Amino acid sequence: MKDRKYLFVVNPKAGKGQTKKIVPLLERKGAKLGIECKFMYTSSKGDGEAFARSARSEGFTHVVGLGGDGTSHEIVNGLIGSDIIFGTVPSGSGNDFPQAAEIPIEPERAAQTVFNGNVRIVDVGKLGGRYFINGLGIGLDGAVANRFKSFRLLGGQAAYLISSVIEALTFEGFNAELSIGEWSYSGKILLAGASNGHTQGGFKLAPEAKVDNGTLDFHIIRDMEPFSRLVKIPKVLKGNYREIEEMDIKRDQKMEITLFDQMPAHMDGQSFYLVPGTHRIEVVPGALKVMSLHNT
Repeated sequence: MKDRKYLFVVNPKAGKGQTKKIVPLLERKGAKLGIECKFMYTSSKGDGEAFARSARSEGFTHVVGLGGDGTSHEIVNGLIGSDIIFGTVPSGSGNDFPQAAEIPIEPERAAQTVFNGNVRIVDVGKLGGRYFINGLGIGLDGAVANRFKSFRLLGGQAAYLISSVIEALTFEGFNAELSIGEWSYSGKILLAGASNGHTQGGFKLAPEAKVDNGTLDFHIIRDMEPFSRLVKIPKVLKGNYREIEEMDIKRDQKMEITLFDQMPAHMDGQSFYLVPGTHRIEVVPGALKVMSLHNT
């Protein structure tokens, strides 16, 4: 490889403000290896993507995110289609993708992996013109991601669990039409989504999903009474989806879903609303190079 040149995209709000403390560690390691490093700090939504896009014309070989899956989501949307290698030093409230891609969570080991790990080629998911690295959810889990922002100070899985319980009691199921390969469904559901990694918000929605198998694991949960939802949420948390008769997981390259109403949704934990109509969710195989412990 040509001389390495690293851009670090730092989300100073991630990790309850502790992320900035990791910067000196990376500066020391980069200097020791004689690698040119530049640090840029996000201050508003979209900065990570903009910084990553600018890296394409400035000769950077690696772009590394310091933050959670939301920071990674922005960076990756700026990198897709380039040869730049992505890395992450996880420090956010949601670090599902690093676990799926075999990237250490502990800062010292993550920093070591960023500079001296292996280049792993992984898939990404796509909805319209946007990409996701770990997961997408429509319906209940979209509402959970939106409510999660109110409990962010609690951090990580605790905030996600509280948000899930509240939405389990209040969220109304919705009508949808779904098609995955030869399988189809029309009726009332709680949620539908796609997993590239095996967890979303710490929940093992697709415990057998792999980031490099050329497919996504699509999950659908049909509507049920609020009490049943509360009983079954812990089973999803532990990955025991086979015990939930209302849940289906289908592994494929694409899913089409038709919505009749606007629905809350998320990509990599970043909440938004999906408009009525037919939407295609698909895998883009081998679209991203990632620094990982894993040997490709």
